[in-house]
Amino acid sequence: MSSLFLLRHGKTKWTEEKRFAGWGNAPLSETGIDEAYRASKILKKSGYRFDACFTSCLTRAQHTSQIVLDELGIPLDKLEHKWRLNERHYGALQGELRSDMVSKYGASDVMKWRSTYHAQPPILRDDGPRFQEQLKISPEIPQDEHPRSESMAQAAKRAYPLWAENIAPSLQSGKNVLVIAHTNSIRSLISGLENFNEAQSAAFRISTATPRHYELDEALKPLKVRDLTNSPKAKIRHWVIRKRLQLIG
Repeated sequence: MSSLFLLRHGKTKWTEEKRFAGWGNAPLSETGIDEAYRASKILKKSGYRFDACFTSCLTRAQHTSQIVLDELGIPLDKLEHKWRLNERHYGALQGELRSDMVSKYGASDVMKWRSTYHAQPPILRDDGPRFQEQLKISPEIPQDEHPRSESMAQAAKRAYPLWAENIAPSLQSGKNVLVIAHTNSIRSLISGLENFNEAQSAAFRISTATPRHYELDEALKPLKVRDLTNSPKAKIRHWVIRKRLQLIG
């Protein structure tokens, strides 16, 4: 039996400013830093030893990872950075205020892009400065695999090879795995583990810096799922999500 822990990064300054983040390097806010420290203490209290750790290539996940691994006494060279764990790419919306995008595109389209499984936000142009900057920042990604924008479905498809090539083999070898990433990359992993349909996947949200623990059998099927939190608010939020998913299913 092996264990998988999934952790979303702490809150960011862009979240507080109500900006779209996506692949933008939104820094953790003071609240987000505090959340990361609380999450690290919860993980330490769990008593598990982590044999493999993965995070994305985005600043907010890496900062959260640094705080957590330091608290757990895990050397940073044990942390693997994987671009497939990056957040969903929000295309031309990245870095923009939500209110400005509502004014530009309309509330209906913005809501559709945020909450519908197959809706894709406006794309970045290949010759545009933001896409060219993305190519320079992430030269390790083959150019034809660089997203210009992603729906939830496209982000899930992009994240799947990491499960098959890295996470699943680590778990099958008996390792306990810690993944620190983002709403949509974690949604992709959870949807596969819990066999969500598209509506359930689109409805799922994971709270910031709240570790989610899966005990898995030899076939990597969940035996037990629990959220590690001391926050009544977080517990209520997860209860509401579970009820919502049951209704959709």
